[in-house]
Amino acid sequence: MNMRIDIPLIERIAALLDPYRDDGDLFMDSLDSQTDVLDLMDRSLTAMQADEALAQAIKAQEDALAKRRQRIESRRDAHKAAVREMLRATGQKKVERPLATLSMRQGSVAVHIHDDASVPTQLCKVTRTPDKAAIRKQIDAGEDVPGAYLVRGEDTLSVRVL
Repeated sequence: MNMRIDIPLIERIAALLDPYRDDGDLFMDSLDSQTDVLDLMDRSLTAMQADEALAQAIKAQEDALAKRRQRIESRRDAHKAAVREMLRATGQKKVERPLATLSMRQGSVAVHIHDDASVPTQLCKVTRTPDKAAIRKQIDAGEDVPGAYLVRGEDTLSVRVL
């Protein structure tokens, strides 16, 4: 059977069955006898559950790979520190090896802030972020907030597995 979603057809049939809408079973049985809507919902639900399982498996794999990457990066950093110490211990700035040339250079100079409050304000960046909770409270209280308004998000689907 070709399963395609013809929403306008489903809407027209649902409108014709509107007098039976209060009797949910009768309404859905009648709608199902005229359309494939329940089969389409079941197929979509099965696909949603399969996709959710795949997404969770991918997330678990991403987490495992991230932990592995961190372990390997830590191991690399330990090797780098060991080579740096060997160069210092031997007093060498540069050593040529078959795989690579190892060389030491001075660390770069960076600014270290030990007390944020003591730094003059003209040397600070200010980040301006609207307080959405406060804006929402004001709008809910009937006040106008220039540059902001409330929008309703898209309806959400709740799926409870039996």
